[in-house]
Amino acid sequence: MKRVELDRHRYLIAHTELAFYAVDELCSHEEVSLYLGCIQGEMIKCTLHGSRFSLRTGQPMEEPAEAPIGTYAIKQVGNKLLLDPHEPAQQNPV
Repeated sequence: MKRVELDRHRYLIAHTELAFYAVDELCSHEEVSLYLGCIQGEMIKCTLHGSRFSLRTGQPMEEPAEAPIGTYAIKQVGNKLLLDPHEPAQQNPV
């Protein structure tokens, strides 16, 4: 995982065996950094209360979080990753 900031907004870039994902860095439940969490498959787990979010869709998969986190378009071009904060992620990873 890597944290990045663009235009005063923090994002988290996660890499799984399947793809790269870009999501909001903060948990939607308590605004705790997901950077401190762990990736399990295509989900990221918040360390504070254990909520898990889909890296693909941003949807909460476990309580107590009820609101999704933002997901953003990201693509690999050569050895660089390009994140578009204005483009929501497609449902299929790149």
